[in-house]
Amino acid sequence: MKKVLPFALAALMIPSVAFAKAPTKGTHSNKGKAKVQYILHGQLSAFSPFDSATSTNGSITIVVSHSNRHGRALKGASLTFPMVTANTKVVLENGVTVITDGDLGIVKVRAPKEPKDTSAADLTTLLEGMPVRQIIDQGPAS
Repeated sequence: MKKVLPFALAALMIPSVAFAKAPTKGTHSNKGKAKVQYILHGQLSAFSPFDSATSTNGSITIVVSHSNRHGRALKGASLTFPMVTANTKVVLENGVTVITDGDLGIVKVRAPKEPKDTSAADLTTLLEGMPVRQIIDQGPAS
């Protein structure tokens, strides 16, 4: 009892410690939909890079052959992304300097998570309006 008394007195002397609220679990300030990354594999074409001289966005088209689970409804669809920005990372294979039509590749886009029953047309419209995060050129189809 004698050992606990100094700590109790110290806690009462500091009001912020004595009356501190316990942290609540599971609360966050995110008010919007959760964002997920859509990873689309397929055949790339019509690539134009971001033009830093005029600050003009580039674009890329992909015919989706495979995707992660978020973009499953897009298999077989052709998507054109008009927002290849200065922040888009472009990775080219083995020192190649341009993405040629017909190359296989990956396009990554971060967008709000949509329900499982969302149609391919609605998902296409959503993704085509988002900036592309990364383009990976894997070279020509073998």
